[in-house]
Amino acid sequence: MNIWPHIGISASGVVGVVVVATVVLYAVFVAILHFWGVRYLAAGSTMSVAVFTVLGALCARAMLGNSPTLCGALVAMATLFVLEFGFGRLHAVMSMRSHRAAGRARAWTVMIDGRARPDALRHVGLTAERLHERLRAGGVRHLDDVALAVLEPRGTLTVVRRGESIDPKLLVGIAGLPPGFGDVDTTGGR
Repeated sequence: MNIWPHIGISASGVVGVVVVATVVLYAVFVAILHFWGVRYLAAGSTMSVAVFTVLGALCARAMLGNSPTLCGALVAMATLFVLEFGFGRLHAVMSMRSHRAAGRARAWTVMIDGRARPDALRHVGLTAERLHERLRAGGVRHLDDVALAVLEPRGTLTVVRRGESIDPKLLVGIAGLPPGFGDVDTTGGR
């Protein structure tokens, strides 16, 4: 009984199907995540999870070629890990340099002093209803309790409650903060 066709892969299959397909699909998937990922992650809806699950499944299936095999999957996985490690390191270095040089923010202020910022919500693709849902999930019971809410680059929501202080260094790089916000103690009646 010859089991090699079921678990193995030829050299041309490794190069032609698995490695090339994995590199191309990785680049496409990273581009999709870069341009639309934060909006989908910020929304946190069932549909956004379903869309990314389907995209991931399509990419995974296409990476394995006509006949998925154990060796083909191992080569695709190894290629993905190498790509993720290499581009992750490159992205970290480039991102740090470009954000410092351009003064661009990576996080957005979506609420100040209990009031949502509609312009910021539009920019990040978050509705007021979704913001309120995420605040409730984070244990906020009254909007007036929120001194600051920041949508982070990965879609998480950071909430600084009235009465809490925050180190001004943690506010560097956040878009939409009023001038001097880090100098004001949130324990007062702002």
